[in-house]
Amino acid sequence: MWACNSWSGYKADDEMVARVGTAYLYRSELAAAMPRGIDKQDSVNYSQAFISKWIVGQLKQQEAEKLFSQSESDIDRLVEEYRRSLLVHRLDKYFLEAEPCGEITAKDIAAYYNAHKSDFRITHPMVKGEIFAMDEKFRRREQMLKWFDSSKQEHREDFAELCRKNNLLHLQFDEWVSFSDFLSNLPLLRTSRHEELLGSRKIQKIQHNKTLYYFRITNALKVGDTMPLDMVEENIRQILINRHRADVIHRQEERIKNNALSSGHAKIYNQTENEKQKTEN
Repeated sequence: MWACNSWSGYKADDEMVARVGTAYLYRSELAAAMPRGIDKQDSVNYSQAFISKWIVGQLKQQEAEKLFSQSESDIDRLVEEYRRSLLVHRLDKYFLEAEPCGEITAKDIAAYYNAHKSDFRITHPMVKGEIFAMDEKFRRREQMLKWFDSSKQEHREDFAELCRKNNLLHLQFDEWVSFSDFLSNLPLLRTSRHEELLGSRKIQKIQHNKTLYYFRITNALKVGDTMPLDMVEENIRQILINRHRADVIHRQEERIKNNALSSGHAKIYNQTENEKQKTEN
């Protein structure tokens, strides 16, 4: 944003629109920064804001140069470190693009999982299950309970359809969720832990005012249990990708280091050589 031209770089065929000391902002630079398709009034407002920001930027730069002139070497060092980090980052990216990771198979993921099961432990209870609620006077209450407890596909479909038609609460947790998130859908005291519910796979009932809540935990994991593979599959995939990336970069770093050492472009001095150089100097 901070276009800066000294008097020695004055453009005879360009109109100056602002100046701070010996720094100039030209009409062509303002035009280049202008968004395309902007209308006349917005163009005026944008120009005023751009010029104001340019002036402030120049003034802040000049003020900083006055205040920190004695630490110029530190600034140069930081700039050089930033430049070096950018170049190294680009080189690492080049290495990685030349050796893409390729497909990570289910076999790769399973092998890593089996070798590192101790790294995947449950830190808070997790469950799968189902919840639904209805008014205590709902006329098809017995039928709903029968379908809710059925394993037949047609009964399950009829149950879900009746929940939709009557706007009944029906929540299915086919993926692992935290036990606390599951319980948040039930009228239970948050001050209690309710771990005793984890052991049952039967339909359980809670009545709150005139509403009946039915729920069933179909699977549960307790603190310290090993996470199932489906829970950590994507994490393992990312671990394997990161491992590949680290291996590629390390291998390339070793290659360029060994090439430099063997060609004499780089050298590691031992203590004897250091002492010899000091004596000769």
